[in-house]
Amino acid sequence: MDFLTKKCGCKLVVGWLTATVTLPLSISISSVSAVTPSEVGGVSGLTTVNFEPPPRKDAPRGGTAGGGSRTDTLSCSSSIQARTKALTALTPGKHVGLSHDRRPVLYVYLPKTNAKVGEFSLFDDKMNGVYQTEISVENSKGFIAIKLPSAPSLVKNQPYYWSFALACNPEDRTSDMVVGGWIEYTQLNQDLQNKLIKASSVERISLYAKNGYWYDAVATVMELQQKEPHNPQLARTWTELLTSVGLSLNIVATAN
Repeated sequence: MDFLTKKCGCKLVVGWLTATVTLPLSISISSVSAVTPSEVGGVSGLTTVNFEPPPRKDAPRGGTAGGGSRTDTLSCSSSIQARTKALTALTPGKHVGLSHDRRPVLYVYLPKTNAKVGEFSLFDDKMNGVYQTEISVENSKGFIAIKLPSAPSLVKNQPYYWSFALACNPEDRTSDMVVGGWIEYTQLNQDLQNKLIKASSVERISLYAKNGYWYDAVATVMELQQKEPHNPQLARTWTELLTSVGLSLNIVATAN
């Protein structure tokens, strides 16, 4: 019985995700960079990106900050440099983030770590276990892209809590570092669909964020950063998106 099962008394449907080096098709590790304000200076006259929580969509159980963890990062740290960074879930904090994808991509920032295994879990709004899988993180750092499997898929307009646990000590799972957040699958309304069709790729990030579609905004940034890693407008957009929900740029920094 794993730590999360003991914690909430859940029975989890256990499954496995496959690994690939291509973001964001499955489980993969990338050194996608978060940027600092100094890297985007001089860019002006662009649309400001700000996440606006969907109405009446606060987390059912109060929520968890995306950067939160249960234990001291030193217990899993593999270097002095890594100790200034933390395991971080890219979530909108206490709010429920929307996605128009029934199988969304979720992102976790993984600092340098001695841990070899991570564990992804999905719960319904009553904290009943829905899905769980192990992820190899040995010799890994950077962003992990987690693509939900085809089954079970998210039920429309139903909030779910997801978590990622880093097994610092496989013999004592109470020492796990755990982060997570809330997500809800819902369809785009026609007006937003029309705006997205006309918008540029970077403008779509702002539209998603403004309408509460946090996970689509993050996924779009990640996809574009693979294609345009030196785009200053995209760098500025990434910075604004993170800071709009209080995610630290020092924590979500370039893995090196």
